[in-house]
Amino acid sequence: MATKKKRKLTARNSDKHDLYQKSVQAPDVDARFLARLYKKANDKPARLFREDFCGTAVLSCEFVKRHRKNRAVGVDFHGPTLDWGRKHNLSNLSADQQKRVRLIQDNVLNVRSPKADIIAAMNFSYAVFKTRKDLGSYISNAYRSLDEDGLFVMDAWGGPQSQELMEEKKRMSGFNYVWDQDDFDPVSHHILCKIHFDFRDGSRMRNAFVYDWRLWTLPEMQELMADAGFQDIHVLWEGTEKKTGAGNGVFRRVTRGGDELAWIAYVVGKK
Repeated sequence: MATKKKRKLTARNSDKHDLYQKSVQAPDVDARFLARLYKKANDKPARLFREDFCGTAVLSCEFVKRHRKNRAVGVDFHGPTLDWGRKHNLSNLSADQQKRVRLIQDNVLNVRSPKADIIAAMNFSYAVFKTRKDLGSYISNAYRSLDEDGLFVMDAWGGPQSQELMEEKKRMSGFNYVWDQDDFDPVSHHILCKIHFDFRDGSRMRNAFVYDWRLWTLPEMQELMADAGFQDIHVLWEGTEKKTGAGNGVFRRVTRGGDELAWIAYVVGKK
């Protein structure tokens, strides 16, 4: 029997959400990381996870797959993206798993229930808040939305390269992921970033995703967590491969970071 020829990806026949999930997200890794983080902090498993700015909710889906008692709530204001997640991610879950995922179309500032064990704002999504007042309001709302002993987790990036205007490419199967730092203002720390996808036929999906953000610093994020009432606020810093200098995916608690040109970290607060 002849094997079916794999379709070549082009800008015309590709889906930007599918490409994003393949090139940016690692939901199995993130779900495992968050579960272990909570278990280490509280010596019990997390059962209710809230994914803020959830987009296609792929991380929420992965969390409920980890245990039959796990539940997840995904919050995002963009209805079409949530609908895509329902069609392409939730539909792949079992009937029981689907019942344990709830997607809410709303502003993350408005949602406070149900009380979660873990709330995570991943992929720097909270950076849409450009003032301390607005980001502080979001962090305070997260605090009020957590159950006793709950954890709030935000990822962060920085280093000299984070302020450079540059394009960085990553080769994927059938396409290239392009991270474009298009504009940065050192006075306001406002940054404009874009994601493009390049294909083997020479076509490009330009501006598949555009982010108008503020590049927040680790001290600012920790201070705002403290203002909200969080305890045991700390930074988890990613280690580096000695040969390449690239991140190794291993995050350890630190009080002082390294001098890398670019770094990834997590800021964690416990209620």
